[in-house]
Amino acid sequence: MTANPYRAPLLPTRPLAAVAEFESRNHPTAPPAEDRRPRRVRRVRSGIGTALAGHGLAVALPLLPATLADEPGTVYVVSGIAAQLLLAAVVVALGIARTVRRDGSNGVGLVIGWVAGVPIAAVGGIALLIALTA
Repeated sequence: MTANPYRAPLLPTRPLAAVAEFESRNHPTAPPAEDRRPRRVRRVRSGIGTALAGHGLAVALPLLPATLADEPGTVYVVSGIAAQLLLAAVVVALGIARTVRRDGSNGVGLVIGWVAGVPIAAVGGIALLIALTA
């Protein structure tokens, strides 16, 4: 086999000037995985708790106008649905804002808490509606 005439010859020694590798100070290094995980879990739990507290307010706040009205059942249903729709809009807005701020774990927690709280709020709202109309 003959030598390839298009191949560069091998260097007998290292290059005279080696490129130095420097770390950029503009980009912070990510913490180790062990440090990040508990913080993310706490942020998800915080979002879940916030959404569940919002459901509690959305079920309890319509009681005030319902107790003052002549027909408490109708007022409670209308104001309860309005409160739940407002809560859904707030959860979507906060989830987007948290994700833009690079805190997606809190946004995920908000969505999980809102979805988990819907059946709980529905059962609680129906129970309160029955108590109001009785």
